[in-house]
Amino acid sequence: MSDFRLGYPERTLVALGAFLTIVIVTCILPLRSSVSMALALTVFGSALILIFLRTQRQRRAQHQSNSVLAALGASTVNIPAALRNHMPLIMMIGDSLESIFSTDPNSSEHIARVKGGAIWLRVNRTVDLPKLCSAVYTWRDSRAPNGVILTITPDLHTQESLDNTLHLARQVLSDSSRLLGKHLSAYLAVYQKLTRTDEGAYQWVGLSSANQIDNLDSISTFLSVAEAPDQNIKSDVDARPSAWRAAGMTSLVRWTQKNIISSLLDRRQTSMPWPLHGIAWIDCGPATKADSPWNLHLQSQTCLSPALFTATTQPWPLPEPFLETLPQQQWVSPRIRALTHAIVILACLGVLATWGAVKNNDALMTSVSEDINRFYATPVDQDSARRDALAALTKERDRLDRYQRIGTPIRLDLGMYRGDALVPELNRAIASYQPPAQPPAVITLDGLSLFESSSAELKSGSTRALISVLDVIKAHPGKRILIAGHTDSSGDAEKNQRLSEERAGAVRHWLMETSGLPVSTFAIQGYGGGRPITDNTTAEGRARNRRVEITLIPETTGT
Repeated sequence: MSDFRLGYPERTLVALGAFLTIVIVTCILPLRSSVSMALALTVFGSALILIFLRTQRQRRAQHQSNSVLAALGASTVNIPAALRNHMPLIMMIGDSLESIFSTDPNSSEHIARVKGGAIWLRVNRTVDLPKLCSAVYTWRDSRAPNGVILTITPDLHTQESLDNTLHLARQVLSDSSRLLGKHLSAYLAVYQKLTRTDEGAYQWVGLSSANQIDNLDSISTFLSVAEAPDQNIKSDVDARPSAWRAAGMTSLVRWTQKNIISSLLDRRQTSMPWPLHGIAWIDCGPATKADSPWNLHLQSQTCLSPALFTATTQPWPLPEPFLETLPQQQWVSPRIRALTHAIVILACLGVLATWGAVKNNDALMTSVSEDINRFYATPVDQDSARRDALAALTKERDRLDRYQRIGTPIRLDLGMYRGDALVPELNRAIASYQPPAQPPAVITLDGLSLFESSSAELKSGSTRALISVLDVIKAHPGKRILIAGHTDSSGDAEKNQRLSEERAGAVRHWLMETSGLPVSTFAIQGYGGGRPITDNTTAEGRARNRRVEITLIPETTGT
């Protein structure tokens, strides 16, 4: 049967939590890829180790407790599972368990007995109590045993072996409670032969409570009652067994308080005190021994050798009176607990994922806002930097447009997405970009190809060069045309200035006549030899400086 149908689905919750954590770490949290990958691998590895260890522990516990669970199944085969799980289940550790349960290994009552409306389970080795409690916890659908009974048979012990038994009982019960995470009620049953009791006449004497007996006051009160004379005891011979039983029981109670209960409740020991809920004694047990701790105690008190009795016929009676005061257990279905824990896990991971989405959206808003501010802060004359800023804005706008078309990624979603509000601002910034005006087109004509030396009249062969200029002007309509004349630095500067202006005027006149453009389209300027483009010391340099420059200037409109 799967651990989901029976018991707490620990491995399922670990796998679910690990899977969701890995998704959140890798897809949502604002972490560097190397960090998120390292965290994801850590979570994955930890989950695998936990699941492996849990599986190994479960298999080992199942293997070790197969015989016990099989005996439980055989003993309760005729009891419906729903009723079986609600029946009290008592674990019994300590002495003479083979005398309480069947001695036949093939019997269904060799390990477990169903009696008095309860299931009594034998723990052969006291050290096995924690793992058997765990197995029973799973078998009963996450219900802990209702109690643990320590059986003590004084005639089977020396003082040293008794101390070791009590110490071990405290330790295993502490380990069992810690393993299950539950408080386990503990009881003490003392089997001691006091008289030649008739078979079937056994009677338990003791006290029990639904509340823990954590001090000796209640036991002392019981002891005072046990020491009171029995008014029903007659003085005839038939009353002697009852009188001896009463006296022996009183002595046994005193011995139990001094040698057993005080040790079980001693807070100075390393293990937790025995959570005592009941104590019972019965005139029943093995053949008495003169050197047993209790008989030695009795001999020291009376200075008489105690009578020796034969063993009680098996099986010995179970301490059924304890069933009347068993504490009520609060039980919640492991599926309900698992569902609650799953909801808590989902809520915690949901908060973590939401926080991650909020941080990612904050980062997106900050990044886009910084790109927009950088674009607006870049001077217009730094067009290269503005184009870089514009490219960043375009990339962000395209990314947000893609999110609108195909869906927002999970790391920005979860109801936290704010990118839609950025799109209009990005579009306004992108639309505000105006490329810088193109520099004026400049056409340079060789002065010698247009004019004779010191002349402002156009040569007859200059028409071809001027027609090419006219073609350029027609290809760029709406431009202002600046015609500038230049000479070399030879000769008189004033004459050179006047010559350059006249040459510019001659070119303008030809262009006006040929193109039909109004005079307002043209402007002329003469610079003489004031703006050389090369050195005037050589003939070649002077020839290059004698030129006419025609500049096409874009019209500017004021607002």
